[in-house]
Amino acid sequence: MKIELAKKRITTAALISFTDVIFLLLLFLLISSSFITHSGIKVDLPASTSVENEFNKNISLTLTANNEVFINDIAVQWDDVPAELNKRLIDDPEQVIVVRADQDVVLKKIVKLLDLARQSGSNRFFLATDVRNKLADE
Repeated sequence: MKIELAKKRITTAALISFTDVIFLLLLFLLISSSFITHSGIKVDLPASTSVENEFNKNISLTLTANNEVFINDIAVQWDDVPAELNKRLIDDPEQVIVVRADQDVVLKKIVKLLDLARQSGSNRFFLATDVRNKLADE
């Protein structure tokens, strides 16, 4: 029995490989871009080996080694922290306050800053740390 195969010309453009290339470019773009925003304030964060996702809507509350307080890269006085945070929380009360404190800051000052932040009405806090590999510390 002889089977005859008919040879047909391909009249359509092969878009499958084109979509694969576009998908790979999109994937590369998503992986190579950084979604974490860091402020320009010099803070040496303490190390941590666990990874936690950063929230999309947040307020950065920074305490430097020189006892300076910044809210979203704007310097504020210690006494003005609750009022300034309250202004930012009025628009979206579900925002998370990300506390970025230098590792050399005494815990007593961080607790005082958290108490001031609680006076603004927020109860959602996140402590920022640097993620380091366990092998690099050994």
